[in-house]
Amino acid sequence: MEKSSPATEKRFYSVREAAFYSGLSRRSIYQRIKDGDIRYYRAGGVQGKIVIDRQDIDDFVTANEFKSSDQIREILKEKKIQIK
Repeated sequence: MEKSSPATEKRFYSVREAAFYSGLSRRSIYQRIKDGDIRYYRAGGVQGKIVIDRQDIDDFVTANEFKSSDQIREILKEKKIQIK
């Protein structure tokens, strides 16, 4: 996941940076945090700023990648599942 931003060099991202890096909206990042899909930390204690480890973002995006219709057909073919 390559983006042309200095943020790609950081380990921890703010919600805004995580949204830019992942291509998700800030609202989606907050929802994924609330749902427990993306792990986060609080910099500065309980009321501190939310930060997200870049690896956690990469793991979430990779695990939730959309597949093209050709990729789906190939997966179904490998599993010998026919679509009617």
